[in-house]
Amino acid sequence: MTESTLSFVVEVLREYEEKSGLSCFVIANKMDIESSNYYKYRDGNGNPTCKTIDKILKVVLEEYPEIVEQILKRELKAVQETMELVKTS
Repeated sequence: MTESTLSFVVEVLREYEEKSGLSCFVIANKMDIESSNYYKYRDGNGNPTCKTIDKILKVVLEEYPEIVEQILKRELKAVQETMELVKTS
């Protein structure tokens, strides 16, 4: 897994936890993942499979799609700014 993918998962989980106000245990159950793995993923120490990332995104997109949208908009802006720098170099 790439570092950027893991960073994305970490940010999604932290934002979801903050917005939902739910405990880590409840969130892990909703996402159908082991709570011990949830803690690892949230702290950037795990290695979630594609299937696990799908489970995470399914819950987040159903309840708080703006979390993913906000992260992707920020990443897109960073890419666009980098492309502008390359063009002007």
